Amino acid sequence: MWLDIGTGDILGLYERAELYDIAFSYRDIASEVDVLTDWYRRVTGRPGPASVLELGAGPAQHARELARRGAEAWALDMSPVMSDYARAQAAAEGVRLEVVTADMTAFELPRRFDLALLMVNSAGHLLTEALMVRHLECVARSLTPGGIYVMEVAHPADDEKHPQGEPPRHWSTRRGQTTVDIHFGRPGDPLDAQHRIRTYTVELNANIAGRPTSFVEQLTLRAWKRQAIDEAIQRTGRFGDVRIYGDFSSDMPLDHPEAWRMIYVMQRADR
Repeated sequence: MWLDIGTGDILGLYERAELYDIAFSYRDIASEVDVLTDWYRRVTGRPGPASVLELGAGPAQHARELARRGAEAWALDMSPVMSDYARAQAAAEGVRLEVVTADMTAFELPRRFDLALLMVNSAGHLLTEALMVRHLECVARSLTPGGIYVMEVAHPADDEKHPQGEPPRHWSTRRGQTTVDIHFGRPGDPLDAQHRIRTYTVELNANIAGRPTSFVEQLTLRAWKRQAIDEAIQRTGRFGDVRIYGDFSSDMPLDHPEAWRMIYVMQRADR
């Protein structure tokens, strides 16, 4: 649950869609989409995806960028507020985006897609192997023959370096007259070391045109190991060519000293 210290109302970060969007605006979406498109071309031999589905989409920044480049873009998120925000942002930008509010472990859509995405470690919300398998099965059903799924996960070394939990992280971002300051994690946050699940205390302080607001959330995430994801992929039996990269720089391997992500690029195996 979220505690709003500044205004007294109770809302989660995912329900404060614009602040969430600003908080993660440090990402270079256009460059990342360049790399996503390059990976798609390499694996499929096709010029680029004609259709894309972004899962756990939040503001759907990657789907919106792909829509600007001519792809038919859909976004799926569990939060109705976030879904409305993504829809409004796309409309304001003049791009077409179909937005669906649904659970990424239990969804059926009326069409299939050349490319599906799960970005910004949204896979951390999948806390069990069973949920990961259910998610992957839903994705496989949603891909066209030979379609590609890209799943961005936190680098497993982050957790391995800190068996008692990662040290707190802090960053600040700004858009127009709004500044957002994030403290992600506190010493002593609950940790289930056996299952690599940690409940993070996340504090957000924002200043919106001179009006301050602050709130705190308990956010539970799993730190996925490569072996566990590989086993989930094998259990589905729905993906063939599986590649893993350590960054959005096309060729960086997972074990590179500068690797900071574990990015799966997997192709649906037709049968």
